Amino acid sequence: MWTATHFPSSMRSLNPTTRLKAIEIANQLLTQGELDKQHLIAFSIEEARRWARCERVDQTQWVTGARQYI
Repeated sequence: MWTATHFPSSMRSLNPTTRLKAIEIANQLLTQGELDKQHLIAFSIEEARRWARCERVDQTQWVTGARQYI
């Protein structure tokens, strides 16, 4: 599990709000265990950026969308 002070280095460039959302998404996907960490991180960053642009997706779409990376 990642936190606001312990997160993947690829999330370092995100602004703090977007980074927190990426961490939230990544932790949820991590508990489901469907993706390897590399794809999980990339997907969570992509979704957090989408969320930040006000194209919010609900949690079920994260899971469905994540399956394309498997």
